Amino acid sequence: MNTFFKFIDNIAEKSGRLFSYLVFVIMVIITIDVVARYVFNHPLLWGWMTNRILFGVFILFAGVYTLFKGEHIRIEILYEHFPPGLKKISRWVTLGALITFLGVLAWQSSWMGWNSLMMNEKASGAFRIPLYPFKLLVPLVTFLFLLEGVSYFRKGDD
Repeated sequence: MNTFFKFIDNIAEKSGRLFSYLVFVIMVIITIDVVARYVFNHPLLWGWMTNRILFGVFILFAGVYTLFKGEHIRIEILYEHFPPGLKKISRWVTLGALITFLGVLAWQSSWMGWNSLMMNEKASGAFRIPLYPFKLLVPLVTFLFLLEGVSYFRKGDD
């Protein structure tokens, strides 16, 4: 089991680092779009939709990476004063909430992604990029998030 969760941690870390560079890609696209719009009076047809999709991918992987690093927000002012038993109960309740939330998200996003694939869903407007690859990415990353949550729980208090 330790090898499996080390593998999950490795995926979370590597993917988080890799996808963090999407911020720079988004910045370049925004810059090009602003110049095209205000200097040449010809905005990019693909800029807004591309940035929206890239930002969604960035956010998905950023959540997993943040959990891997143990930097999600918790109310330290209360948690740090809990006795060890209450801390343990708090961690179990948090794990239950995480599994419930991410389980429902994975289930519903799988359904939405599958429907998007079956109808070959494309973005509306001039830039008709297929949306199903990105919608199918949501349940996959959600499942990674779920596995990383269990891995984080197994590590105990950091």
